[in-house]
Amino acid sequence: MKSELFRMCLAAVLTSLGTLYAQAAQWSFEHPHQSAPRYIEGDPWAEEGVELPPYPDAEKMVELDFERPGQRFDFFIDPQTLSVGEDGVVRYVIMLRSPSGSENIMFEGIRCNVRDYKTYAFGTSSRSFRQLRQPQWKEITKTNNNWFRYELWRNYLCAGGESDPEPSREIILQRIKYPQKARPRQ
Repeated sequence: MKSELFRMCLAAVLTSLGTLYAQAAQWSFEHPHQSAPRYIEGDPWAEEGVELPPYPDAEKMVELDFERPGQRFDFFIDPQTLSVGEDGVVRYVIMLRSPSGSENIMFEGIRCNVRDYKTYAFGTSSRSFRQLRQPQWKEITKTNNNWFRYELWRNYLCAGGESDPEPSREIILQRIKYPQKARPRQ
């Protein structure tokens, strides 16, 4: 009885070792990931090159109506700089104006389908953009400092990413011109 159990265990161990050997034979230090499966759905997403837009004319910017209680800033978007890239990124210039009249201007992009944003550049007092050295994609959340990006994603640029993961520039301009105040909140 013990010898039969020993033979079954030995057979299981040898089979496992044979399988591991077959997998190890495909691996090499030169190409350690060669045996890993490639992307099944096509190439991974890649961001296209981005050029800074011209500095916006504040008089031509369009105010966004967020209707948030306790909102400290007014928000404006520049329709001239609004674009949807081949990579699916919606890029725009946004201005935040404080009650005292000071303005913060940023050139940003939003990836609608994954709810990420990136700030490419900030406006300077010399009416030009200062590009960030290594801008990074960050998640859009509803936090105190980030809520306006969530509202942009949800109501203007991406329609919440649900029905329109890659909207056209024309659709976005229509949403800015005729905002829907009755959208359900998430």
